[in-house]
Amino acid sequence: MGTQQSLLDPFEIEKKEKEILFKFSWLFKNSLSEFSTSVDRSLGYLDKIILPTLMASKQDKSYNPFAEIIEKYAMHILTHKLEKEGYKLLPLGYSADLTLEHEDHILNIDIKTANLNNPSDFRKTINVGINQMTHVAVLHVNRKKSLPDPFFVYPTIPPYYKLPDGRIKLVLTYGLMFIYPSYSDLVREIRGKYLELFRFFRNKVQKVLIPILMELLEVDEETAKQILKKKPESAQYSREELIAESVIRGIFLHELEREALLRSLNVSPEEKEIIETFSEELRKFAEKLRERDVKPIAIIAISIPNGLLKEKYLDKFVSGKNYSKSARYHYKDGIFEIIKEKTGEEFPRILFLDVNRQYLSELKMYFDKIVVLDYKLRRL
Repeated sequence: MGTQQSLLDPFEIEKKEKEILFKFSWLFKNSLSEFSTSVDRSLGYLDKIILPTLMASKQDKSYNPFAEIIEKYAMHILTHKLEKEGYKLLPLGYSADLTLEHEDHILNIDIKTANLNNPSDFRKTINVGINQMTHVAVLHVNRKKSLPDPFFVYPTIPPYYKLPDGRIKLVLTYGLMFIYPSYSDLVREIRGKYLELFRFFRNKVQKVLIPILMELLEVDEETAKQILKKKPESAQYSREELIAESVIRGIFLHELEREALLRSLNVSPEEKEIIETFSEELRKFAEKLRERDVKPIAIIAISIPNGLLKEKYLDKFVSGKNYSKSARYHYKDGIFEIIKEKTGEEFPRILFLDVNRQYLSELKMYFDKIVVLDYKLRRL
């Protein structure tokens, strides 16, 4: 078998997947203190992002700024470490969060975050977009039936790239998942108070802007009201709602603009007490979040089988929430199955790089195996 063709042999593919899984996992595990210090640096500004976080948490769904913080630091650290190992950053339009090129393969790593209170995002499964995998997925038509071969979810990334000079570069895909504790209960506590504040400013916006619009646009009062109540094109909320939110950001986040806004909205000295009271609520909320210590309680590296391993792993890939735009990889036992068949050795596709032992009993409810990457693999 030629050197290039041997790269496409299923056994050789799994050996490469395993090698790279352990390689980048060790690189990140050895950077955990750097990662933790970096996250702490961002959390030092926690009080500055509380209000935008709260405003973005719509209809009991909590926006999670920590996910963004985690993803950015993870990508920064991995890029830095992998470039030292000979990789070159390779941003592509259709690819995972982090794509790098090596001599004989392309490495795609997608950063995932999951809430401990939402186990469907991580329990024996990983959600994979079509830009994050090379393996096809079964297309279900109902809970029991699926379309026959060859009607699959076909991702945007092929199993390998063939270059103009004839060289083949295998595409290897991985997930790096961070599970964090929930804080939605804290959001619910303050959400009602925010909605009261929002209604106060929406009413102020209505009273002040209706006369302004009547004069500016030369329209009557009812027309001015309708203009404010109308949603701008492609917007989810009305003009008055969007302006009220903007006003709140101006008052609470832009100190130099606060007094001008309060004067323009005719906020009385007594009404300013509403603002002071909510400012105190924000301070308390920030304190509670710090006490909750919303940091990853588990960091997991997952090797997602290459598309050329379809004969072995097809039953573990099914279409996801977005039907033909996403998939779920149900890793089940989570081992390199071809390697086990060929050699009898069992290596995990799922590695825990870090685990907060305070949450171990909860994690064991969702994971049959917790294999921790150490100098010797440990099963908890």
